[in-house]
Amino acid sequence: MRRPERCFWEAGFDIEYRSRIDTIRSNLPIGHSAMRQQLSHRAASAGTSMIEVLITVVILAFGLIGLAGLLLQGFGLNNASYLRSVATQQAYDMGDRIRANVAGATAGNYDSITYTANQSCGACTNCTVINLATFDACEWNKENETLLPLGRGNVSRNGAEFVITVSWDSNKDGAVNTNDTGYTLRFLP
Repeated sequence: MRRPERCFWEAGFDIEYRSRIDTIRSNLPIGHSAMRQQLSHRAASAGTSMIEVLITVVILAFGLIGLAGLLLQGFGLNNASYLRSVATQQAYDMGDRIRANVAGATAGNYDSITYTANQSCGACTNCTVINLATFDACEWNKENETLLPLGRGNVSRNGAEFVITVSWDSNKDGAVNTNDTGYTLRFLP
């Protein structure tokens, strides 16, 4: 089957259209072919930007996870610092109690104070120096239990020097042992 011949006006339109395109091409600047290549390169690399965005999101996620870890570690260290300052305050509190009861310290009533769990301290009115030393030891260790996790305190005497030790469960293993942090104060009354 033969193709029908184009009518004269279609043929004229086609010739006119092609001549216009040829005129436009001839009037384009020299870098036009480079521009066409650049446009085709952009079309070919359109998916690359999505991959770059995904890689950036992954890197940013790891960075934020690292930042969250640093914040958590900072909070933990802040709590450890707080507990150490409480222990320091408690050790100085016992030192002040010993200094306030010089007669009891001289008599040796503060020479060996050890921790006893769940103590009940009776009120001390018109106390003797021995009663005041016992009350001080009891109240001090109750405060240690309250303020520090598994907090406890010991006092010993080495010659004229008192050694006050406050320890607590710093590693959170449920027991106070040599692996835990402690604070020791040595002083002369």
